[in-house]
Amino acid sequence: MSLVKKVRAVASLVPFWFKANSNGTLSTTESLLSFALNCPGIHSMQVKSEFLEFASIVKRQKPKAFLEIGTRNGGTFFVLCRLSDPQAIVISLDLPGGQFGGGYTPFQVPVLWRMKKPGQQLHLLRTDSHSAEAKLRTEQALNGSQLDLLFIDGDHTYDGVKKDFEMYSPLVKTGGLVVFHDIVDIPGPEFGVQRFWNEIKCGYQHQEIIENPKQGWGGIGVLHF
Repeated sequence: MSLVKKVRAVASLVPFWFKANSNGTLSTTESLLSFALNCPGIHSMQVKSEFLEFASIVKRQKPKAFLEIGTRNGGTFFVLCRLSDPQAIVISLDLPGGQFGGGYTPFQVPVLWRMKKPGQQLHLLRTDSHSAEAKLRTEQALNGSQLDLLFIDGDHTYDGVKKDFEMYSPLVKTGGLVVFHDIVDIPGPEFGVQRFWNEIKCGYQHQEIIENPKQGWGGIGVLHF
């Protein structure tokens, strides 16, 4: 990344840095989502109506431990942190230079630390989610706890999303949620989330959050364990 791009990227994070701890303007689910969707530095890649419904589910669940696979800009991770238990274990698993989003850069790490609530335990794992090391480090971060929420938004290939599910869903407790992003039909042979979602959803109580089946991206699938 050139110096000019780095300066622009850092500048885009300034609004988040100063507003993230504002209890007055970011005290509702709607204000959190609006900020995450519109703040350039952390811009969340979500369809607004889908994000709002998903956020309402998370707010009711109030996870004490969650794992997000695929953090990118951090907007969705920010919302998940703020809607989780004040003492929650919050884990981001993200691949630098990955095909789907590319991962966050080192200078964004202080911003991600600012996303959590003061009492939450944050773990930033910058590695391949499909590696044995990633699974081990996730288990170490949980320290004997189980996940209330697993949000899968990393490798969007069929084999990739399947492997993320098979590796990390055993860490989800009974009554927890496994959530997939981009379950609509996205053009291109490299996208296989919809295919895997359609194969697995009928084995669980599930719900689909989709504004428009023809929108070409987005869509959130929720499995109830």
